[in-house]
This record gives sequence, C-alpha cells and structure tokens, in this order.
Amino acid sequence: MSVRLSKEESEKRLDLRKETIKKVCLKKTEKSDLVSRVAVVLDVSSSMAEAFRSGMVQATLERLLPLAMAFDDDGTMEVWTFNKEFQRHPPLTRGNFYNYIKDNGLTYGGGTNYSPVMRDVCNYFISEEPACLPTYVIFITDGDNYDEGETDVVIKNISHFPIFFQFVGIGRQHGDSFRYLRKLDDMEGRYVDNANFFMIPDLSDINIMDDTELYTKLLDEYPKWLSYPRVREMIEMGDTLHDVKSIQLKKMNKVRYEDRSVSGTGQKKGRNVGGVILDILLEILDAFT
Repeated sequence: MSVRLSKEESEKRLDLRKETIKKVCLKKTEKSDLVSRVAVVLDVSSSMAEAFRSGMVQATLERLLPLAMAFDDDGTMEVWTFNKEFQRHPPLTRGNFYNYIKDNGLTYGGGTNYSPVMRDVCNYFISEEPACLPTYVIFITDGDNYDEGETDVVIKNISHFPIFFQFVGIGRQHGDSFRYLRKLDDMEGRYVDNANFFMIPDLSDINIMDDTELYTKLLDEYPKWLSYPRVREMIEMGDTLHDVKSIQLKKMNKVRYEDRSVSGTGQKKGRNVGGVILDILLEILDAFT
C-alpha cells in the first residue's frame, strides 16, 4: 500500500473525487439529480482481518465519502459494520474521515450474516429518520452469507421502501463464490428490483481502480432504480410510508437468524422445518399485500 497522505492532502483528494463524481453523472441526464441519503455497510467478519491491518478499509471509506459529499442531503455518510450481528457508528464526514477506523475502534471477527444489518438500515431510514428522500447503501462484503433464507425475506420486504443496495463483493471469483449476490437480479417476489452487485478481485483494487471507473460502477444501477414509477411514488410518500406499509416492516422485523452448524464435509446444513414453514407463510402474506 502507498504511503498515507496527510490530512490536508486527503481533503484535497476528497474534493477532486467529488468533482469526478459530478462529471460521471453529467454524462447521462438520468444521473444529474441524485440527492439522496447515503450509507455504507462494511463486512467486519474474521476474513477481513488483513484488509483492516493494511489500512485498506480506511482507504476505502475515504474513497466512498465523496459520494455522500456529492449527493447526500447533509453531506454525511451513515456507517454500519456487520459480522453475525451489526453495529451502528458515527456518520462519516469531512470533519472526521481521517483515521475514522482507529478513532471509532472498528475491529473485525466472527461470521457473516446479511439480514440483521439490512433490517437495521431499513428501520433507521424508514422508522427512525423518515424523509422524502431515497437512500443509497453501499454494501461491501468479502464472502457469502449464512442466512440466505432470512435475507430473502428481509430484502423482499425492504423493496417496498425507497432503499437501494449496491453490493460490492471483494474476492477472486472461483467456483460458487458470491452465489447469493449474483442471483439478486433474478430474485422474484420483490415490489421493485432494489439491489445491484459487482465484484472486484481484492479490496485493494478499489484504491487502485481509476476514480471514473469506480464511480461509474457504483452508480450504474441506482439512477435507473430512481426512475421506476413505484420508487418515485415511495419517495413522494416520505414520512407517511412507515404507517402505510407497516405490515412489511412487521414481517421484516419478525425474521430471526437461525444458527447453522457445519457438517464434516464443510457444507452448511439445511434449515429446520419451522424456519422453512415461516418463510413460506411470509411469502404467501407478501403476495396478498
């Protein structure tokens, strides 16, 4: 990794990247008005250890903050971390970005579940901080999740709200890697398509990748999502959406992760019968709402 820039040099780079983002957006009229709330969700499972130790996680946050500076309604980026569970952190801002990881004590360890943190992101933006604005969430992970069934239910219910997840998979593709995230585009049962996915071989590539290329990838699907009539309607409903679609929030918040043991062959064991039945019942309810 290259030598760390001074705070002053890093601030100048933030401004340059903000301007790059605006240039990327001007190339297409659909990207010219993206006022949004912006958040980042970071995988802090055990496999992220080297990325933390090398400083790549800190560098990645500095690469992403200009998106919030360019589009967020108050120029800040909400931050979550997750492993088997999740944690909220202070918003990332121009004032606190330098040494954010160290200053806030972010560390790593544990397994990988998507659904708990996704559920909390939705509750925060819809129930706790409602607004007539869409939410753009950059979700960075280096591995598949253990809670696929639960995540299916959560993401389908979140699709009733103006929240878009841009998943970024970190790791060299082999065999069945990122199988769950790669099937998102074809996932049925959602009110709107509310997620996109792309993969990069290594977290360090985010910082090697040209600014224009990175921001073009990150903003590839989000403007299209904003143009959907159902999404526009949800945004206009704003802080009334919580009450109007309370059934989706209730179903989402009923989902609980069921721990999986691992067999001697290294394959995850299936869910118990009760968990499967619960998923089926939630799917039936969703079809009639």
